[in-house]
Amino acid sequence: MQHSASAQKLAIAAVLATTALVVIVGTVWGIRFLAATRTQAATTQAANIAIGGFPMAGKLAPDFTLTDQFNHPVALSSLRGHEVVLAFIDSECKTLCPLTSNIMYAAKMQLGSAAASQVDLVAVNANPDATSVEAVQAWSIAHGMLNQWSFLTGSAQQLNTIYHAYDVYVQAKSADTAVHDPITFIIDAQGHERLYYETLSSNAQADLTSEEDGMVAGMRQWLPGT
Repeated sequence: MQHSASAQKLAIAAVLATTALVVIVGTVWGIRFLAATRTQAATTQAANIAIGGFPMAGKLAPDFTLTDQFNHPVALSSLRGHEVVLAFIDSECKTLCPLTSNIMYAAKMQLGSAAASQVDLVAVNANPDATSVEAVQAWSIAHGMLNQWSFLTGSAQQLNTIYHAYDVYVQAKSADTAVHDPITFIIDAQGHERLYYETLSSNAQADLTSEEDGMVAGMRQWLPGT
């Protein structure tokens, strides 16, 4: 009888230990699942915000004067009265920058001709080692943007001053490539910074469509007279 009682106690202890182990393992996996779910949700939310545009404080956009792809001087302040969509584009880039220009152009075209006529597309050269007018002109031709925007360039010193003024990271890696923030600003007709966007490193049509839609919404929000 004593042996039977001891065996029964051991069996009960084993069941309790097994149950406790199951509870512990379940708790650990539950915590991991919740953490993973929250991380995924946060990542998705961040991506959605990036696509929809980040609100800005509305300060006056730093003014500058550079030279466009036709060798004409252009001052940012000369565009007052129009909404400006300002991007930073590497004059040698063949990957992310074409996505940015495509998104800008496609978004403007979605506005319709009357609204589109109130929006100026502007790019600042984000490659301080490839600064010639020929370089920005060739890039504009290669990507179908020659007469669709102003692609502005200047000396490396001028460009670096603008990068700093707009808090845009640019780092030249070699003579024909640069690493920079894939950033686009929406500036209202009075010259104030209103939204900024970051181009996703994705050729997926769903991502491109979402980015275009987000930029269309931002453009519409800050059209003159709205």
